[in-house]
Amino acid sequence: MGPGGRPELPTLQEHLGRIQSYLRGCGVLTFPGETPVRRELARFMEEHSDETARLWADAIGPAFEIDDEELDFLAKDMREAQARWLAHVRNPEDVETYAVLREHARGGFIAEHPPSRFLASQLKIRQILADLLRREMRDTVLLAELLDLLDQALWERVLHITDFFVEARLSERRRLEIQLIQSEKMAAIGQLAAGIAHEIRNPLGIIMNALYDLGELLPNPPAEVEEDLQIARSEMGRAQEIINNLLEFSRDSTTEMQSVDVNRMITQTLKLMNKHFQNSGVRPRTNLSDVHRCRVSENGMRQVLLNLITNAVQAMPHGGELRVATHQASSSRVGLSISDTGVGIPAERLARIFDPFYTTKDPGEGTGLGLSVVHSVITNAGGTLDVSSTAGSGTTFSIELDADGVPPADGKP
Repeated sequence: MGPGGRPELPTLQEHLGRIQSYLRGCGVLTFPGETPVRRELARFMEEHSDETARLWADAIGPAFEIDDEELDFLAKDMREAQARWLAHVRNPEDVETYAVLREHARGGFIAEHPPSRFLASQLKIRQILADLLRREMRDTVLLAELLDLLDQALWERVLHITDFFVEARLSERRRLEIQLIQSEKMAAIGQLAAGIAHEIRNPLGIIMNALYDLGELLPNPPAEVEEDLQIARSEMGRAQEIINNLLEFSRDSTTEMQSVDVNRMITQTLKLMNKHFQNSGVRPRTNLSDVHRCRVSENGMRQVLLNLITNAVQAMPHGGELRVATHQASSSRVGLSISDTGVGIPAERLARIFDPFYTTKDPGEGTGLGLSVVHSVITNAGGTLDVSSTAGSGTTFSIELDADGVPPADGKP
């Protein structure tokens, strides 16, 4: 069961089995397994792939008001999609076509358009293939069976696609619900932290006054006492700095774009996490250049830094080095990178790490929302987010954000 006692979304195999059951129950699963008719239709689709894609592009371009540049991309994509589809037509056990469709419906190109547009394009593919079959195979005894199998394959695809789109909307709704709950929790924790920080300031102030009085009462204390007093003053200053950072971090801010000093925010975040670094054996290293302020949600950027740095530390279970750097990418862009020397991310998982609910952590150790939130904050600010990783060598997240046009405090470009 998922959050709130709701059932989890089905796995791909559960989804495939359900559609097969529907087709069988409705009496339209005429060709359930691998057969000579399946192999023949797959051969025909492969042989006419380029012609099918061209006819399809000529038809849907005007229908969907697609410009030529985008249409060339779509035609290429259709040829690749046909290759995956005909592989399933040939062998029903090959389900790559549906794995790709499911991912696209959740966050790929087809998710950006109404489902009716995608379904209409599938109907057009079926019409084109049927016309080509009648033209090329009209004198063969297989024509009727090939057309029946084509219809079966189409209806199977339509059922899958409609379910995938509904599933994607449910997934997005759940992601937003969980994100809202998490935001409310963070707001409550922020208020609590601010209240505690204010309360701690009072006894700290008393201690600081006592240290001052001791210094006045002992103008020439022994070296050992002077050293202890200096340590106490230094640690009190550090405690005050931690409280200031907590108050700054818990301060209310809107999701609107603001002018943010990224270097200052990085420094604050690293100081707040210093104890975590020590406990984890992680050595933070910074290379912060003089950069313009950035236009980004201040609260969102705090969450980005916390998520990426926390992930980096977790990726180094035996310790390692955390590197955070900024640079002026151009006159209008600021670059930020966060690197670790940890376990890395396998190549087959790298493409999915920003998907909601997807996590490479062990069960119970991650929700799969952290990097999705990072991606949302950066893209909503008009920025870019890239990741590179090598298993066993570490991971680097690279961010670029729009500069606010405000030069650094020292006036350097």
